[in-house]
Order: sequence, then C-alpha cells, then structure tokens
Amino acid sequence: MPSGNVHDTVNTIVLSGYVAYAVASDQPEWFPAAVGIAVGTLWLSPDLDLKSEPYYRWGPFRVLWIPYVKAMPHRSIWSHGLLIGDVIRLLYFFALLFPFIFFGMYAEVIHAADLDRYIEQLPQFMTGVVVASTIHILLDHLSSIKRTKRRRAR
Repeated sequence: MPSGNVHDTVNTIVLSGYVAYAVASDQPEWFPAAVGIAVGTLWLSPDLDLKSEPYYRWGPFRVLWIPYVKAMPHRSIWSHGLLIGDVIRLLYFFALLFPFIFFGMYAEVIHAADLDRYIEQLPQFMTGVVVASTIHILLDHLSSIKRTKRRRAR
C-alpha cells in the first residue's frame, strides 16, 4: 500500500490540476468540489478505518472517530468500497456535525439562509470527497497489483 504521504501528494496534484483547470476555463462553482477533494484527502480518507494520519489530523476531535475505527475492518468494502465507503464516512461526519449545527441555529450563530447556501453546495462538496477517495482506492489497488506481480516474478 502507498504511504499516507503518497496519497496526499497524488491527491494534491489532482486538486491543483482541477483548480487550475476550473479557474482557467472560468468554471462556476468549482470551490465546493475543491474543498471536498481537500477534505476527502486530509480528513475523510478511507484510511480513517485505522489510527492513521487522517485520523490524527482531527486533533482532539479524533476521539469522535474511535467508534468508526473500531467498527470498520481495514480495506473492507465498508471503508474502501467505491461510493459505499464515502456514503458511510459522510453520514458519520454529518451525524457528528448535526448537534453543532442545531446548537448554532438555536444560538442564532448560524442563520437558515447561510445553511441553505451550504446545503445547495453539498453535492459538489460530496463529489470532491468521492474523487479524493476514488484516487486513494485506485492507488491502493495499483500498489497491491504491483506487489503481487513482484512476488510472482521472484
């Protein structure tokens, strides 16, 4: 498997290319997808099923991910499956966020109009997270194939 640094580097290159293309071609609403790629690379990686770099990047909030780490077998379809892993991680993440959003609206720190704007941009954000994890999963599979071929050659 590639190291976390390899995943981060490849995804950062993809993110840079996407941002350069979106800005150069004057794409509207590219920012939520770019943020999704960054968040999917750094904090919502398929490797959250381990106590890995993305897990530790959560800082003191990493304790919120302990149930996820305990429940997800590493590289299972539930964490490293295309789309299914993303859906599970995003649902878990939004379940963690919901009390903060609710309290923010109750305390009038978050306004409904702002929340509506964020909800409108959610599909682009989620697409970015899916792109980041798809690249991660492809790198894992390519690494496994390469390692298998190397073993057979010996």
